[in-house]
Formats: sequence, structure tokens, C-alpha cells
Amino acid sequence: MREVNDLREIIDNARDVTRATFLRHVAPADMRRLEAECGYVPHPAQGLTMAADWHVQYCRSSLHRHRVWFFRWSAIEFVFVQPSTVLTTKGDQP
Repeated sequence: MREVNDLREIIDNARDVTRATFLRHVAPADMRRLEAECGYVPHPAQGLTMAADWHVQYCRSSLHRHRVWFFRWSAIEFVFVQPSTVLTTKGDQP
């Protein structure tokens, strides 16, 4: 249940950002991997890139007062947080 509440907090506090802003805050290797897994190609000459897909929304938010970044693709949120941001509370399972 904690994960659902965390996701709700992230979504409720979301603010749109540009792709350029988003990319300054996430690891390039992670994005390349995720873009490939979502079916995007690395160059427009090869087909649809994530950068050209106007259905993708880039956001910043907060979780436990820490900044997080995410993109929404096909109604799925892909959230990027620092490991120290995901805190467990007493009674939570690791």
C-alpha cells in the first residue's frame, strides 16, 4: 500500500517540464534503455523517436520532500528517484 500512496503523492504534486529539462536530471543510459524498451528508435531516420512523440509527457514532482522526475507514456508513469528518496517506515517490508 505504501507504494500506491507514494505514487499518488508523485502524481498529485506533478508539474510539466520540457523534455530538455527532464533529460538534464536523469541518467542518459537509463533513458536510452527505456526508450528502446518502449519501441522508440534512436534517430528520426529510423522511425519514431521518443522526442518526436507528442503523447509523452515529462514531469517533475516530489516524494517525501525530495525531487523526482518522471515521464508518462501510454498512461504509465516511469519514475526516477535517488535511492535515498525511497524510505521505509517502521513496519514496512524492505
